[in-house]
Amino acid sequence: MKQSRHHGAQKRRTAARLVEEELKIAARILEWEIGDIWGHVGARLPEQEAVAVQMFRRPEEKGKDDWLVRFDYSLKKLSGVGSIPREATIYTEIFKARPDVNSIVHSHAPMCIALSLAEKPLACVHMQSFRFGEGVPIYPRPIYILDEAEGAELARALDKAAGIMIKGHGIVTVGRTIDEASMHALYMERTAKIQAMAHLLGFAGPTEEFLKELGASKDKLFARPRSNMAHSAEWAYYADKIRKKEKWTRGWT
Repeated sequence: MKQSRHHGAQKRRTAARLVEEELKIAARILEWEIGDIWGHVGARLPEQEAVAVQMFRRPEEKGKDDWLVRFDYSLKKLSGVGSIPREATIYTEIFKARPDVNSIVHSHAPMCIALSLAEKPLACVHMQSFRFGEGVPIYPRPIYILDEAEGAELARALDKAAGIMIKGHGIVTVGRTIDEASMHALYMERTAKIQAMAHLLGFAGPTEEFLKELGASKDKLFARPRSNMAHSAEWAYYADKIRKKEKWTRGWT
């Protein structure tokens, strides 16, 4: 019995280490892609009522490890470097409301902020924006999410969507995995850039015919057999660049 408990504890520690390794990769990808040092990415800790959050930036104080902090749902710090993010209720309240979500990203993606100020919801304008289903809602209050009530209100506005834009503030994306939540954030900002540039060139928004044809083509593509990979192709690509200490074109523009 004692050996079984020891094995279970070791398994949880190994799972938590893997989560934290992926949080570090996600933070590097998103800091570079979005250009935001104040963003962060978090995940549920395996078999615990707790959250681990990795800041995009390194700690301000020299000699410290990466800024990764662990806390419970009452916002009590459990361990880690630095303090709990002031907007920690983004994580706790969405995790409470969405049992299907295991990872969350919060960032201040500039083009998404621009669309939110113009009250233009993210549209399905290219293949990769199909990940957002029927759209991305806009949370109308230009505020920080600082307490349980605001976190719960944000979670209600998010509902079942893959992401939400906070007006004049930034974005929150969610996913079943750290990979998925991170790629949602990456493609939200890319989609916002494409959409904003298209609007400047006279694009009025996708028509019903456009969406129907784009959707049919996407369904045809994904009807073909695909290999079952542990991570998305994008995640594997960027993680390999990070491992090799390579840079890439920031935000593709």
